[in-house]
Formats: sequence, C-alpha cells, structure tokens
Amino acid sequence: MSNDLATKHKYYNNTFFGKWAWLYDFEKYFAFPLRVQAARFLGAEPKSKIIDVATGTGAQAYELAKLNLEVTGIDLSPEMLEQAKKKYRNSLALKFQHADATEIPFKDNYFDYSSISLGLHDMPHDIGILVLKEMKRVTKKDGSILIVDYMEPKKHTIAKLSHLLVSLYETKNYKPFIKYGLDELLSKVGLKIYRESNFLGLFQIVLAKNKK
Repeated sequence: MSNDLATKHKYYNNTFFGKWAWLYDFEKYFAFPLRVQAARFLGAEPKSKIIDVATGTGAQAYELAKLNLEVTGIDLSPEMLEQAKKKYRNSLALKFQHADATEIPFKDNYFDYSSISLGLHDMPHDIGILVLKEMKRVTKKDGSILIVDYMEPKKHTIAKLSHLLVSLYETKNYKPFIKYGLDELLSKVGLKIYRESNFLGLFQIVLAKNKK
C-alpha cells in the first residue's frame, strides 16, 4: 500500500468515522429493514462462521447473529467498535475485534461466508479492491460473499433520482464508487455475482463467489 493510500485509509477509519461513531449508531433505526433483508438473503446454514468486514456499529453483524450464525465483526475504528460491543447478547454467537480489513488476521478459507455492508462506497477504490481480495481469501471456496451498498443509478430509477441527494452527504469516495460500479470492483478480484436483489431501489444486496 502506498504512503498516500495508507494515509487516506487511516484518516477515514481512525479520524472521520471515529468522530461520528455515535451518530452512525442511529442508523439502526431507519436501516433495520435493510439489515434484516440482507441477513436473510444470505441464506446461510445455522452455525456457519461468518466475518462481517468494516462492521462499524455492528448492525449487520447483529442481524446475522440473530439467525444462529457465528459472527465475527471487524473494524479499524475503536470508536465504532465501542458502539458495536453494546450489541453483545449472551444468546448470540457474536464477537467484535479491532482489525484492518486490508490485512484480515485469519487464515485462508477460515469462514463459511463473509459480508460487508455499506462499507465499500466509503473506501478509496484501491482500498476496496484490497478489502475484497482479503474477504475472498478468508472465505471458503464454496462460500458466498454478501455485499450491501448503494444501488447504482444505472440499475434503478429510484437510485438515479436519489443519487444527487446521496452525493451531498456521503464522503468523497462515494462518487468514484458509483463511477466504477460494483461489478468492476468484483471483476478485478475474480468475484462474480450469482444472485442479487435490492431494497426499495436504494440499496443493492449482492451475493458473489469466486469465478470458476
């Protein structure tokens, strides 16, 4: 990773998101239906092991764990993880740890599934590629990768109408994400979409696997 890219990576995770971690936790109130739909869309077998990358305040990890999955959420922001840890429940196989998603501290093929929710659009393009490569590495060859993010304007009328509004409050990484598109990101790391859906035309819910 170049020094410039490493600086941006550190800024967004340790400074920007750390500053606004308390605010991001309120997202659970309006994004709850999206999280539930995405968790169910994965269709994972009970007791499966899944890593939730860039877990933030842990909202997606929490919904996955409620489906009787063993979930590990990782994030580079200690402040985000403090919010996430409030979701601990003795009845859930859910844990969180501080880790860099560009260097996930687990061996190859360790997890049955992996997920990233509303994270890629906040990452510099090159960082997104590194993160997806790592998710691919730690996910079993027959396992799925769940990706939830903004629907690209070209894919849905509602997304097209909301694009200008979203671009006003999102980070400067949002526009490059929309420009390149999720398909382009996935193709660069050898992943292929095999099933997809959307939530109200605003968000895309995607399952991807390694290309044969």
